[in-house]
Amino acid sequence: MRISTSQIYSQTMNSVSKSLNDYMDVNSWVSTQKEINAPSDDPAGMANVVNLRGYDAALEQYYNNAEMAGEYLGSADGLLIKASTTMSSVLEQIEQASTGTYTDAQSQSISVEIQGYLDSLLAIANSKMGSDYLFSGEATDTSPYDYIPGVTVTGDSPAKSDFGEISGELDDPVIVQFTSDGTIGTDTVSYTYSLDGGRTWLTGSLTTTDLTLELGDVSVEMNTGTAVTAWDENDDTGSSFVVRNSAVYNGSDAAMSVNISEGTEIDMTTVGSDIFGGVDGGTGTAYSDPNLFESISDAVAYAWIGNEDAVADTLVAVNEAYKEMTNMMADVGAREEKTEFISTSLSYTRERVSDAISNEEDADSAALTIELSKAEYIYQAVLSSTSDVIGMSILDYL
Repeated sequence: MRISTSQIYSQTMNSVSKSLNDYMDVNSWVSTQKEINAPSDDPAGMANVVNLRGYDAALEQYYNNAEMAGEYLGSADGLLIKASTTMSSVLEQIEQASTGTYTDAQSQSISVEIQGYLDSLLAIANSKMGSDYLFSGEATDTSPYDYIPGVTVTGDSPAKSDFGEISGELDDPVIVQFTSDGTIGTDTVSYTYSLDGGRTWLTGSLTTTDLTLELGDVSVEMNTGTAVTAWDENDDTGSSFVVRNSAVYNGSDAAMSVNISEGTEIDMTTVGSDIFGGVDGGTGTAYSDPNLFESISDAVAYAWIGNEDAVADTLVAVNEAYKEMTNMMADVGAREEKTEFISTSLSYTRERVSDAISNEEDADSAALTIELSKAEYIYQAVLSSTSDVIGMSILDYL
């Protein structure tokens, strides 16, 4: 069989190309320290790597969610600890106001202090993590609480259900006493009110068609058919109430949740009304007892008028609400602990997945060094042989 010079050249160049490709492949493995750099290197191994990387991507998302939830819950936990410290001062002030050993002026000073602590609690309830409110449920872009005027009934009547819309802004509580008997919307009814804690009084009246009491910067609408009686200072009976601040909840009734593992969801925010209570912004009615913010607001009102017996009653209500708050603190702490545990578990799992990927695609450095030397030797040998072949001419056969 004759072999032409062109065939010799072709075969020689093929050998050069193959040895160069082999050398470059090994060089690539050395550079990346991986045996699998393309599907053609190991189709089955590459399929395993792709599956493992997909699993790791899912684990990474769970891990990131867990880390974020842990930060939110950790912040909420720390804030509730501050709230608990504030509550110790609230309870101390309410207890002092219930002893009956203070003058009206001193009792009003305590009322102002209690209101100050309520301001602090409301600020805690409105705390953020970045741009998200922690205690607004799913409505993380909505400030959970605002102040609106509310009422504490301090006499025999009216009932809270007898009040309609209350509007305006308050500096100090407003004391209101009716000075005649009658039915609102039917009779002409007179009343008196004080904007300075009872030192001075102003008067007003409702005609048979008028339902709204004008109290300085505050207006209080009464429902038609509400029966009132004149206030008797001798035995503290009749119809009276105090307009004071209420904390209205504007957040969501459901918490914002994230998946922190397959089949595991965690509430990373908290519904503020479950902890602090207040007034439902949707209905305008107070949340059911125990209601921390409303109970403290009642204590502010009763201390403002110096009614120590009523303050003592609010002490019981505030204590019950504080117990509920500590239960919710425990719930936040439990969610935080669960999130930390799962986050740690995810971290360990991702390490094992990373090891599995490495075992599948990483190369043996020592073996690669030998392979590189072998490939380089072969390539150099082929080049040398090729040089000899290409340099041949007819003269070599003479």
